Amino acid sequence: MKGVNILKIAIVGLGQVGGSMALKLRKTGLHPDLFDIDPKICGLLNARCEEFEGHGYDLVVLALHIPVLLEKIEKLSKDNLYLDTASVKFPIMEKAQKMGLKFIGGHPIAGNERVGPESWDSDMFNGRPFVLVDNDASRGERKIVEEFVEILEAHAIWTEPSKHDTALAYTSHAPYFVSTVLKKLGTPYEEMSGPGYASMTRLANQNPELGEVFKKYNSKNVANVLEKIADDIKKIADEVKKCKNMG
Repeated sequence: MKGVNILKIAIVGLGQVGGSMALKLRKTGLHPDLFDIDPKICGLLNARCEEFEGHGYDLVVLALHIPVLLEKIEKLSKDNLYLDTASVKFPIMEKAQKMGLKFIGGHPIAGNERVGPESWDSDMFNGRPFVLVDNDASRGERKIVEEFVEILEAHAIWTEPSKHDTALAYTSHAPYFVSTVLKKLGTPYEEMSGPGYASMTRLANQNPELGEVFKKYNSKNVANVLEKIADDIKKIADEVKKCKNMG
């Protein structure tokens, strides 16, 4: 059975990602220790409603929002191997290295626009890329994390923190802001919108806190991409103005 080398797992934070991971692992016959501070969430997943302060785990998954994660990193035991799930990697890896933790950065490229228990989906990671970065992790530590990704039925992609953050600025973070602009401009006309508009504005329906995270923790990359998008849109607008009006 997959997962036999990971004897003891903890998942800290049971939002969309952590909750979905918990359900997936249970489907495979694994029973991770679950931690959250929301009584409702803990009740639904039979989790420990407390701050994580555990020791002796083969793998601890930190599925936390970046501000909480950066604070949590300062208090973690050094005897566990950690994997986070945040969508920005450079500041996380820098902090983990400073604290001397056994830490591999992770980012499952999966999700939906829902929040809370309604966002949990045990099949969320099936066939999806799971980006991984490390601070000189050992071969054994890399193998543990790769095995965990396999259990989720995702596929691992190893890269560097800065390359991840640049890539996500192009493929997720900047597109989020473009989507919010389209949503703002198109809202008065939505009764005449179709699936194309729905696809283009789907990202705008995500938790708005994500936008603040992108701005604060990946600002340089996101600003650079948005400027490139604005330049190209301006060029297209200028070309369109030159076209003969057929309306």
